[in-house]
Amino acid sequence: MSYLRDRMIQAIVTVYLIVTLTFFMNKSMPGGPMDWLEQDIYQNPDLYGLPPNPQPEEVQEVIEMYINIPPDEPIHVQYYSFMYDFFIHQEMGESIIVAPHADVGDLILTYAPWTVFLSTIAMIYGLVVGVILGSLMAYWEGSRFDVGMTVTMILTGGVPYFIAAIFLLYFFGFQLGWFPTGGRADPRADVGMNLEWVLSVFYYASLPALSFIITGFGGSALGLRANSIRLLGSEYVRSAQLRGLSTYRIATTYLARNAILPIWTGVVIGLGGLIGGSVIMEMIFQYPGMGLLMFEAAIRRDFPVLMGVFAVISILFVIGTLIADFTYPLIDPRADVKESREA
Repeated sequence: MSYLRDRMIQAIVTVYLIVTLTFFMNKSMPGGPMDWLEQDIYQNPDLYGLPPNPQPEEVQEVIEMYINIPPDEPIHVQYYSFMYDFFIHQEMGESIIVAPHADVGDLILTYAPWTVFLSTIAMIYGLVVGVILGSLMAYWEGSRFDVGMTVTMILTGGVPYFIAAIFLLYFFGFQLGWFPTGGRADPRADVGMNLEWVLSVFYYASLPALSFIITGFGGSALGLRANSIRLLGSEYVRSAQLRGLSTYRIATTYLARNAILPIWTGVVIGLGGLIGGSVIMEMIFQYPGMGLLMFEAAIRRDFPVLMGVFAVISILFVIGTLIADFTYPLIDPRADVKESREA
């Protein structure tokens, strides 16, 4: 438990530093949120509900409302106010352009589940495919299947995910028309946990998820193959062979279960990488998730939304690391035994 406690403390400190970084980026970027917003208010006061030639006090109130920082206070007061509102009230200001006057936290909560859903199914399917292929490649080491799959994985792993996304979108979306070219669910389906809507959600996420899977499963498969080869001579593998078990069962049940342990942490942490890569992916497929929200905020200079999404994506990466730490003892009970002995 001491290891997990230490990891939890590290995660809390990391999140605190991430939010602190967000504050100083928000505060000190040249031509950043405060300067740009102040200039825009003076140029277009009617857009912010102010009369022509607004007073400086009125402008300061509007700036504080949008970016959650009182601009006329000393820096330490601004920092305290920002951190207090973020952690205690979960307030990150209001959107300026993307969704005028909408609370940034509520906006992110609307989009974040879709990005997490897309990244999670891509990670799960990619892991399943990688585990099956990697264990079979190890069991048939040196065969045509092993050599062919190794070459294929090296080639697909060298292709950037956004290149695969563009190809899949063009070929299966625009040319063949088998998949939708944008959106996250069928607009004709009734929203809710009914079968039609759920199936449409998976259908619309197919191509974006496939882009991640094609370019990412090779890494876990090759890593699992290398670990499995070291285990081929193990006693429990020979015992399974003597019992006459099928090749598929030996490879996936006996080899894969033990070979996945060294790469498990990297696989779960990779979920954070998928969420970070969702910015370009969701832009290509016009998939309304947190990545597309961040892209639109950057293009339209909606700084409160941009900084809020940046903070949330970074925090999700930290959460992914924690999940890896907490789940490792579940798949490898020896970790608990080792920790108990060290304690």
